[in-house]
Amino acid sequence: MAKRSGILPTAAVVLLVLMDDTSYGLQHIVGDSIWSIPPANAFYTNWSSSHSFHVGDTLYFDFDSGFYNVIEVSRGEYDSCGTNQPFKAFMDGPAIIDLTEKGVFYFVCNISNYCSLGQKVSVIVEEKSKKIAPNSSPSPSPSPSANSPYSFQPLLVH
Repeated sequence: MAKRSGILPTAAVVLLVLMDDTSYGLQHIVGDSIWSIPPANAFYTNWSSSHSFHVGDTLYFDFDSGFYNVIEVSRGEYDSCGTNQPFKAFMDGPAIIDLTEKGVFYFVCNISNYCSLGQKVSVIVEEKSKKIAPNSSPSPSPSPSANSPYSFQPLLVH
């Protein structure tokens, strides 16, 4: 009988490296759809309040260049839909924004009156959770609930 090589132990080491908390983050598709004028003014507020954002995650704004954009602004400019002093501007879609630090971040579209029509979103970014696997529920229950408010999407690295 042929002796097996160290494939299984090697695979276990690779799996442990992949599960290291620094090797993944969640990618959030903003609004769970394309970044556009929403059907209701509170659409993006409701979307962001139903998600958890952590350092290492990314926001994916899916939009066509020239029709929409994403401007990172202060709280005051977010509230007034102003973009006189933007922190960052993303004019080409889709825009992928890395969430690299804890805090509250504000994003608007400054084309026409789209922001005042509700095309703006704020996200509260928290420190990365300790070693939670991407497909596990953060609740203490032993099995994920079908009614869990959390949805996880693996970050695809190209």
